[in-house]
Amino acid sequence: MYRSLPANPLTNRNIPFRGQNREDQRIQLRLRYNDRRYGIELYTDIETSSTITVSGITKDLLEFLCLDDIPPEVVSLVGVGLNGRYYVLKVTEKRRSLRDVGVTDGCTLYFEPENNAPPPKQCQLTVVSPDETDKIDFKWYTAKTTLAILLEYIIEQFSLQSISRDRIHLLTIAEELDISSDGKKRLSELNIHDRMSIYVQIIPPLVKTSTKEDTDVHVQCIYNGDKFIVNVPNTTTINGLKDKIQMECKDRTIIDFKLSNETKEELDLNDFYRVLKSFGIKRGQTVYATFRATTRKTQSLINNTQNSISTDSSLSSTPKTKHDRVMVICKFPTDNPVTFQISVRDTIIQLIREIKSRIPNKRLVLSEINSNDIHINLENDTFRCLADLGIKPNDKINAIMIDKSPIYSSIVSKQTTMSLKPDKQIKSQSTSRIPIGLTNLGNSCYMNSALQCLAHIPPLTNFFLESMDRTHMRDNEDENNDWNPYDAVGDVTGAYAELLWNLRKRDENNPDMYTFTPNRIKDNMGKKDSRFASSDQQDAQEFMTFLLDIIHQELKTKNKNDRNTIIKKLFFGEITSTVTCTACHKEDSTINPISSLSIPLNRQERRFWITFITKQGKDELTLVDVPIDGQVGHLVEAFAQKHNEPLLFYYVLVMLPDGEVDLNTPLSQITGDELIFMEQEERCDNIRPKPLEKPKTASTLDNCLEEFFSKEYLEDEWRCQQENCKKKVIPMKQLKLRTLPSILIIQFKRFSHENGLHQKIETFVDYPLEGLDLKRFLPSSSSSSSDDAIYDLIAVCNHMGSIFGGHYVAYAQDLSSSKNKWFKFDDSSVTSVKSSEYADEIISRDAYLLFYIRRDILYPITSL
Repeated sequence: MYRSLPANPLTNRNIPFRGQNREDQRIQLRLRYNDRRYGIELYTDIETSSTITVSGITKDLLEFLCLDDIPPEVVSLVGVGLNGRYYVLKVTEKRRSLRDVGVTDGCTLYFEPENNAPPPKQCQLTVVSPDETDKIDFKWYTAKTTLAILLEYIIEQFSLQSISRDRIHLLTIAEELDISSDGKKRLSELNIHDRMSIYVQIIPPLVKTSTKEDTDVHVQCIYNGDKFIVNVPNTTTINGLKDKIQMECKDRTIIDFKLSNETKEELDLNDFYRVLKSFGIKRGQTVYATFRATTRKTQSLINNTQNSISTDSSLSSTPKTKHDRVMVICKFPTDNPVTFQISVRDTIIQLIREIKSRIPNKRLVLSEINSNDIHINLENDTFRCLADLGIKPNDKINAIMIDKSPIYSSIVSKQTTMSLKPDKQIKSQSTSRIPIGLTNLGNSCYMNSALQCLAHIPPLTNFFLESMDRTHMRDNEDENNDWNPYDAVGDVTGAYAELLWNLRKRDENNPDMYTFTPNRIKDNMGKKDSRFASSDQQDAQEFMTFLLDIIHQELKTKNKNDRNTIIKKLFFGEITSTVTCTACHKEDSTINPISSLSIPLNRQERRFWITFITKQGKDELTLVDVPIDGQVGHLVEAFAQKHNEPLLFYYVLVMLPDGEVDLNTPLSQITGDELIFMEQEERCDNIRPKPLEKPKTASTLDNCLEEFFSKEYLEDEWRCQQENCKKKVIPMKQLKLRTLPSILIIQFKRFSHENGLHQKIETFVDYPLEGLDLKRFLPSSSSSSSDDAIYDLIAVCNHMGSIFGGHYVAYAQDLSSSKNKWFKFDDSSVTSVKSSEYADEIISRDAYLLFYIRRDILYPITSL
């Protein structure tokens, strides 16, 4: 039944990562194209941005489905499917984003050509007969004609019905078409274009060279247009295989030898003494050897021309030295580097494939490739060869791997790897007073997000800038006056003051500046603690706390040990810890300073890395969140739903390294966070688990604070200090705020370590943008008025990803503007947040640090 789509019908859906930046959110979609007039039905699965326009996704559809002959202007988005329901869409403005029309993760989009759309373009192939004496024309459509249809046409036209299908081979001028694997693919997907020629070859029947065919590997040899089969055990070395093939070639010498496995993936033949079995080649499988065969005389001439070290025309058992090789060094965050060689004639895409085949785990992603001063563009240079980029033999290529974000968000912001924007765009940013971003120095997003949060705390920033403004105004009177007075306080304090100055100075001195590189503060923090000198990702809270502590110490030393620094005035309050004896009910209280509240979170969900091995042998890595009190069956169910294939639940076998896992196993018994799902040919006996009850109430900051300040029994025994008691009891403890800080920092303790398992707690906590009232957590005797205990949110530091790798971003309120606008700071990228999106952007399940300012001391800074 078709339904009209109500206003934004999908936004109530509970999707993972509720707080992820909607401007950068990656969503999984299925795109379907249906042309009823010509019987064309196609689909493709893609990952894209939620902010892509309807026009943009239409162009992607036509590109991915190889429908380049259809103008995007005549194709309309007519519907969207979700959870088995279809909604009609009427999109009149194609510049609207998918998010604006209500499309979310997991949707299926339906496209149809309009009534005035032209018919599909008809193309033509010239097919050459096996004996090359006859040619026929084959009419076909890019949108629907498959390789199997072409094969049937050829069999009928050339009367090849009596010949076994596996003996009929089709070739273009450049390569052979794989009929067995690609039969269902459209010709347009196989890079076949209009007016091309297809050559038909009939190979002789395969001659069995072994009576134990199933125990041998079948090597299909292709050279100079000829083919033959050799059978060898899977314990044969590469050298042994080449020797056997050489015997078949008799008086010809094989060169440019390459070997591919059953799925046509080329194997690395650097080690000629490696056996076939070590490549995963099993008995009975077919592999493919391609090479050129030259006469001995020709090969001798080639060897002489190339100054070969040997003039022997027979096949050597040792590979010849390559004079066009370069060394590739793969650098990993933790593991030792891996090196290999490649030719300068190879393309960048071949280099990338070689590098990816050596990545030790799927949590790493290729970040950068460079050679000396040459930086390779991983997007635009893929089809260029290394020599074209200026790389010469014997050069060294560095391939740098980094941890990837499991939610498709790079640790290093994309803007940091791009060149500067055009002047027009920079000026438009300056005109709209977008605050300045911070350049990522290599996994330094933790530092950038913490610095942006602190920089948007008005009283702290005013403290530094007022002194610098006065110094700056006196520069004309005293040329020797130091530009930064805080350099005399300390290295870190001077660097922090310099950063604040640069974040606010653009409008006065540099109108085209939209990002600042915080080299100085990172270098000085690294000198104080080696953790912050490395390019490894660190904890934003630990960095911020360490930074404030150093500034406090440097200011205190400069002011002759005056402890009442700006850091203490703003960030420190006092908390009372009261321990009550459960026997005599006497209380023992202590007062301690606090600079933040670390709030424990109740785990509601648990995250697993799923390696999914399909029936075709391909493996995919997927992140799945599931309620913590669930069973393995709930995990499989969530995985199937994430793939939009509910029936997949019945065809999955769950494995751990020590064996199969029962679907009824509680997740609490799974100690690790990695499982293997193997797709089965036949349906398993999997029984769907009972649905889990949803939490009755969502977590809120008020609830968390109530629990944090509530009474609790301590785990260990405690001896009462009262003279008339002195008993060992399990005491009761309660925390209460004694004095309130001007700036309240709340940390959600998202990173846990339980039973040897490190995990991130993904629990969503709802928190207020304004009016956080802490009066009830103060002692009843407190002299603070009600207004003195009200806080408003001014900044948030978010962590997206897992405990193994992720990305930090900051949200902060710019109080220098009249409307107190919120901005998102993603390293050098700074974007404004619409007021209508506060609930989804600023209030987030990724929130890690909250920065609240007491309302009675809030005042705007003049410029930032």
